[in-house]
Amino acid sequence: MSLYQTLYYMSLVGGMAGLFSWATVTLILALVRSVGPSWTPDLIAATVLGGFIGGLTVAFTDRWSGGVSMPRWIVSGALIGMVAGALAGAVQIPITSSLGESAPVLTRVVAWMLAGSLIGLGVGLRWITINRMRAVHAFAGGLLGGALGGLMFSLLGSQIPDLSPALSFVLTGVGICFGITLAPILLRDGALRFISSGDARAQSKFGHTNKEWEIADGDSYVIGSQSQDLSHTSYRPEVQIFIPDAAIAARHATLFARDRRFYIARHPDAAGSSGMARFVLRVRNTTVESTHELRDNDDILVGRTALKFVTRKQQS
Repeated sequence: MSLYQTLYYMSLVGGMAGLFSWATVTLILALVRSVGPSWTPDLIAATVLGGFIGGLTVAFTDRWSGGVSMPRWIVSGALIGMVAGALAGAVQIPITSSLGESAPVLTRVVAWMLAGSLIGLGVGLRWITINRMRAVHAFAGGLLGGALGGLMFSLLGSQIPDLSPALSFVLTGVGICFGITLAPILLRDGALRFISSGDARAQSKFGHTNKEWEIADGDSYVIGSQSQDLSHTSYRPEVQIFIPDAAIAARHATLFARDRRFYIARHPDAAGSSGMARFVLRVRNTTVESTHELRDNDDILVGRTALKFVTRKQQS
């Protein structure tokens, strides 16, 4: 799917996470007779919201990338999100204690900003090996999303008090997921587009979705056919651009950007005379032997799959 379709669906994921969080928090508070100090509900809310956003974001991102949602990655995402949310709630305690009564609107906005930023940071850690700035982008996106949710909660609370808690959770979830997805899209310097494939599996998976992979300065992706269930990592896939083409090696090539210039290189697993003979990697009909610099609208052939690279000014 295209980058903007991803943005749309990730916003829906955020809304789902917010709705599930609201239902869970409501149930918890109903079962517990006394929640203790005034900051306890916010701590519970931020922890639960972080867990749902962390887990659902991992699950849906992997599905949309064309791979498999591994249970251990979903659990890791949920746990990291919960820790981030709990940390945000803990930081919020002194703010709520000192400003909760005198400035309730500001307190609510700050609470969700903290939750959004730290949950975004936790989610962004998944891409830190691709680009360290991804965590910063996710932090900023979550901060803005949390601010939106907190503001909407405050504005709607007096207008529709019965629905405002549910709407605030949904809007906060949407805002956080929208923000952490939008940041890399806005900051991307190029994109790799799927065009077609001679392998029926790849064509079926990506042929009708306008699939794109964004690339920003500093990013480094592995292109290959290794499915995610063969990865040994605990939180992320080993192959970030997964293409189910039998003519593509498990780890076929590396796509990376340095100083606003873009390159594609053979992965060591597909290098050497045997690798070059078996695994096709061409740019503008020229065989890539080691590293090749990419230009606007370059046609790339990986195995039997045709891709196109475009820089930011060529993207629509």
